[in-house]
This record gives sequence, C-alpha cells and structure tokens, in this order.
Amino acid sequence: MPTVDSEESTSSEDNLGVPVRNVVTQAFFNSIIRKAPPNCKGKRFYTRAAFLTATRSYPRFGQLKPDPAAKREIAAFFAHVTHETGSLCYTEEIKKSRYCDPKAKQWPCAPGRQYYGRGPLQLTWNYNYGPCGRANRFDGLKNPDIVARNRVVAWKAALWFWMKNVRPVVGRGFGPTIRAINGALECNGKNPAAVKARVDFYRAYCKRFGVAPGPNLTC
Repeated sequence: MPTVDSEESTSSEDNLGVPVRNVVTQAFFNSIIRKAPPNCKGKRFYTRAAFLTATRSYPRFGQLKPDPAAKREIAAFFAHVTHETGSLCYTEEIKKSRYCDPKAKQWPCAPGRQYYGRGPLQLTWNYNYGPCGRANRFDGLKNPDIVARNRVVAWKAALWFWMKNVRPVVGRGFGPTIRAINGALECNGKNPAAVKARVDFYRAYCKRFGVAPGPNLTC
C-alpha cells in the first residue's frame, strides 16, 4: 500500500475559483483554535498547513459557483469542525465505543479495533473508515487510529466525508448539512442546543467571509 502523505508546504498552485487558502487564512484558523483550552491535544495536532495539504486531494472543495456559494461551503465545513472538535480541541471522541456495524459486510471490523469518532469531523463507524481509507491510501479498518495521529490524514478523512455525504446538500442551505452529519441525534427537535451552536458558528464564519448565510439554516 502506498505511503500516506506527510504535512507539506503550501506553495503549490491554488485551485480554480476562490482560493481556499485566501479564505482559510492563518488568522481565521487561529481564531478557532485559540478558543480551545491550552492543554488540548488538538492545539498541537490541527494545523492550517495540514488542512491546505489535504485539500489538494479534494480540489473541488470550496469551488462552488458563484463565489459566495464557495465561501458558504467553507463556512459550513468549519462550523461543523468547530462544533465537533470543541474549537479544534479534540482529536478523538470522548465517549468511545466500538462502532462496528456487522451488517456492513464489505467493511468487516478488524479484531481489537474501534471505529469511534476521530479527526475534524469525528469520522465514525467501520463503513466509513473502510472506504475513507481506500480513497486516501491507508487501511481504515486495521489502522483507524491514524486519523487521530497523522494531521494530514485527519483533514483528508474530514474532507472525504464532506465531499461524499455533505457536499450534495450544501446548496440547499446549512440545515441540510446538519442533517447529513448528525441528523439522527440533533434534527427534528432532538437536540436544539447543538443545532443552534452549529448555526451560530456558521453565521459567524459567513460574516467573517463577507457572505450572507442564506436560507434553511436549521433542521
């Protein structure tokens, strides 16, 4: 199996459209991570450079047209990342469980491995780790821990989940993205506080990027 990319410099060509690096500036990234407590593992793990390196594997991210739609997508992504990780504090889920679905026979759980949430979007379940690993050149079933140990892989895993499961509904508003990520536990009045937190982050980031948040903000 090919080796996993390490963190690289960010001097390569920008994607077409709105350059993601021009939106996700170091100042913007710092504004998120500085809110995490000093002892957070994520403060030493998550970096803007690793994020930008990961976007090279997903060049369509943040490239919606017209440009305001691209900025709204980036705002939505980081709103969910901020909520899921406690402002880039957590690299792993607090309440861990095996998260093995035996019905996902194409992605059989490896002995002794657990598929709890890891990384910026807290990738969960064997049926996500398996295909995510295949797409990003690591063994997601036998080595799920890499998502919380390799900072570029962590961002790639988040972008993989986003492009596969969330990107198709981005144009319908922020609310559908909440449903795509954690709808079973938060939408339809199940956890309004969590929904509000996500929406508040999204509104703040849209304001920072100079775009209107658009309609359909809740689920």
